[in-house]
Amino acid sequence: MGCIVLKILALNESEITPEIDGQIKEGLCRSFPWYEAVFSVTRSWHGVFPVISIVGLSDDESRVIAHSGIIQRKIFVNGIIGLSIFGIQNVFIHPDFRGRGLLRPLMDQIIRVAVRGEYDCGLLFCVPELEKVYSAHKWERIPETKIALVNEKGEEGLVPEKNIAMFYPLKISDFPVGVINLQGNDW
Repeated sequence: MGCIVLKILALNESEITPEIDGQIKEGLCRSFPWYEAVFSVTRSWHGVFPVISIVGLSDDESRVIAHSGIIQRKIFVNGIIGLSIFGIQNVFIHPDFRGRGLLRPLMDQIIRVAVRGEYDCGLLFCVPELEKVYSAHKWERIPETKIALVNEKGEEGLVPEKNIAMFYPLKISDFPVGVINLQGNDW
């Protein structure tokens, strides 16, 4: 299957129509069926909504076939180094459209939007099996470290060890070494 041309939009949360919201949730449910109970109700992850959604539409613009949410956060490393970061969440290519080269234009649009946001770097969490996918788009793995969060119940905890953290260099080329405090929940 070759690459198809798709229209990619960067939408502020206020620009997400009920139709687009429903299509994103449907794509999330199809892409992550083990989280269908969550994504059938909300596009947020752990109560964290994106400030911008990158939405890829089908050729006829009738269907959301690719998506990533962009969150923004001020985080701290070792309690003293403050970083303004963008995070990506809920990245998917609809299962019916995989293998057609759609991730590259989606990731390119994410970075174009992030560069305009004046962030120090990007931050994402994923399972180790996806490291190759994100590395191909210039994301770099952060060496094993503790990543502190505050969950939706207000309880302090750590990002699950099954996940790895990766960063995208913008203003900084190396991620500081130390304990990362997300100043909220993970995304």
